Amino acid sequence: MSCASDPARRILVIAADPNFSGTIGRILCRCGYETDQVASGEAAMEALEHTTYDLVLSEVALPGVCGLTVLCRARQHGRKIPFVLLGAPETERRRWIVSGVDDVHCLSLPLDVDRLKQVVAQCLAN
Repeated sequence: MSCASDPARRILVIAADPNFSGTIGRILCRCGYETDQVASGEAAMEALEHTTYDLVLSEVALPGVCGLTVLCRARQHGRKIPFVLLGAPETERRRWIVSGVDDVHCLSLPLDVDRLKQVVAQCLAN
């Protein structure tokens, strides 16, 4: 699957395993996106304070602060950027949609690379 993007699009990748985040980063870079990678929710919140992102791609299960907490805190601070959560089951996705959190997408692990590219492009097209 091909993916085109505006080169200015910047994505924050939050994943505990540096090999996993590095792989995702390389995939997204090949699609023309810029990426920053962090390994914890705390580091993600710090990055969100200092850098403007067009999208956040986060594992739900992280050491310390989880991906859902990062999402909630970003929304509490007025950041309306799209989030893609990795590993959340469909029932978790429904719970977040029902609770009024919009612009959140969930992808199951193991990750389907074509689906990842599709969701990222869709999020950034809006």
